[in-house]
Amino acid sequence: MIFTAIPREALDVVWQDVASMLAKAVATSNGKFHIDDIYRDIENGTYSLWLAIDKELEGNKVVAGITTRVIAYPNKKSLAMDWIGGNRMTEWMPLAMEKLTKFATDCDCCALEGYGRKAWGRVLKRYNWEPDYIAYKMEIDNG
Repeated sequence: MIFTAIPREALDVVWQDVASMLAKAVATSNGKFHIDDIYRDIENGTYSLWLAIDKELEGNKVVAGITTRVIAYPNKKSLAMDWIGGNRMTEWMPLAMEKLTKFATDCDCCALEGYGRKAWGRVLKRYNWEPDYIAYKMEIDNG
């Protein structure tokens, strides 16, 4: 198993494999994002795409994908993980944490941030993540 960043020039080569994985996470946005938005944002450099790839399987099978972006706050930077999809997380998560922490450090970030369902807390607790805040929303009928 490897976990690696994908150059934007290779996006079209891997997109078919990863789009369906990320689409499940994008669907949780309740229409705020579409998978095509994610493709465009990777293509234009807003997001970086990282893949977990099983090199033991024929064709180097993609098993998971993550998008990241550097957020520059007024006084510090963080590496945000916005969209995560795939399976076999117990196999690739240790590799992802190692690579993403190094990448964040190289980008002068002081933290990693992630967004998702409450269930992520059980997984991330093993890697010393802790909840930072809870987001609330209220839908209004405005189109």
